[in-house]
Amino acid sequence: MRTIRTNPMSRRRLAACIATAFALTAFAPVCFAAYDNVQNCNDTGAGSLRDTIANAATGDTIVLNPVTMQCSSITLGSGEIVVPQNDLTVKYNGNNSNRFILSGSNHRIFHHTGTSKLTLQRLTLQFGKATDTDAIPIPTGKYTSSAVLGGCVYSAGVVDMENSQVKYCSVSSSSIGIGGGIGAMKGLIMNNSTLRDNSVTAFVSPTYGSYAQCGGAFAGVPGLGGGNGYIDASYSSVTGNAVGGDGGGLCIIGPFGNTGPGPQSTIQNSTISGNSAASTSAISSSGLLTIANSTVSGNTATGTAYSVGAIFVGKTLTLRNSTVAFNSATNGPAIWFNNQKYNSIAHYAVDFDSSIVANNTSNGVESDVYSVVQPSQVLTITGANNIVMSASVKVALPAGTLANDPLLLPLANNGGPTQTHAFRDGSPAFGHGNNNSSLGTDQRGSGFARTVNGATDIGAFQQQVRDVVFANGFD
Repeated sequence: MRTIRTNPMSRRRLAACIATAFALTAFAPVCFAAYDNVQNCNDTGAGSLRDTIANAATGDTIVLNPVTMQCSSITLGSGEIVVPQNDLTVKYNGNNSNRFILSGSNHRIFHHTGTSKLTLQRLTLQFGKATDTDAIPIPTGKYTSSAVLGGCVYSAGVVDMENSQVKYCSVSSSSIGIGGGIGAMKGLIMNNSTLRDNSVTAFVSPTYGSYAQCGGAFAGVPGLGGGNGYIDASYSSVTGNAVGGDGGGLCIIGPFGNTGPGPQSTIQNSTISGNSAASTSAISSSGLLTIANSTVSGNTATGTAYSVGAIFVGKTLTLRNSTVAFNSATNGPAIWFNNQKYNSIAHYAVDFDSSIVANNTSNGVESDVYSVVQPSQVLTITGANNIVMSASVKVALPAGTLANDPLLLPLANNGGPTQTHAFRDGSPAFGHGNNNSSLGTDQRGSGFARTVNGATDIGAFQQQVRDVVFANGFD
């Protein structure tokens, strides 16, 4: 049960509830979270979004209703909105095909100081910007430094995006800049959401290069010790984000070194495409990462000394029924494993199942998988039914891995909420995969079966019509 208020007085209600609870009376009122209705489209003042959040209690839901507000957008020209509540939801009271627009007007939009969850439902956040005046202290080992984090949203806890998008946001710093769209110290959840065309610019050292990281978003505590951040993305797109340093699309900052694996991150039924960076173009992960029923495509790394065309893996990677293709680097592979434990010859497990890693290039030459391990060690990847066209000598692929060109078609809208690579007739991906993960659909979701007539294709896309053309070209 929830209370609906049009004139929010949450703090007074919460204080009364706490006072009564301490009094231990027999007639203590029940304290419920509430729906707090925004009354107008003003930037400030009574009934504005800013005012409604300031008066809300933790656990409340802030409702944007265009019928009563007589608008579908708000421009925030008076600076960021501070969200002090541990838990708060901001939602547009409409259907999933429409979103309420919040424009930052060159200010960050939300600064969540609470340490639990900020949930954003059916919103578009755009044109937010964080600069040096928004810098936040971060640990860097023995000392504390500062960084500008989160161009549209910063949270000391978890950011949960539901049917929302964050776009055209930026971080600009004269020192360290991280998370062009979103900076979340604990975690980022994306469900049916989009993170696109965000960017970070920061100080460039002649020795160490750019101090800009994570063009789209980061999750975790930056610094020498790392953090316990995680990302959970489903049916989402991360595209067109850019950074001059590391992590064009997403950064997952788990604990570094030998301090433990950290939480599990999962990207499923999603597409990470068209992102760019100097060192790692799509995903930089120092934690545990599973990618399932997803596509990582068309990302670009431009660094000349070191670059990764798609995914940097600091701990482990599990790849399930996914496609990693058409990523490019100036000097490096699509997937780079640096997953040795410090001061140890052991490394965390890596597993590929029914996945494609192909058509990725380093300086124009096929380069798909590379590993850095101890001199006497080889990274053994477990799994089955994969296509990997190129791997370094330090990588042992699963038995039966195909090295054939999968004959992928360009990234396109083939149905479902995210783009995928279909394949041409004669592709070795056709019918040669497995569904060991018991997936009900391919990347596209409902209406697109993962296994058709007992056959599973390799990669994120499943051909739905099983007609007379087979992988060998004959019926």
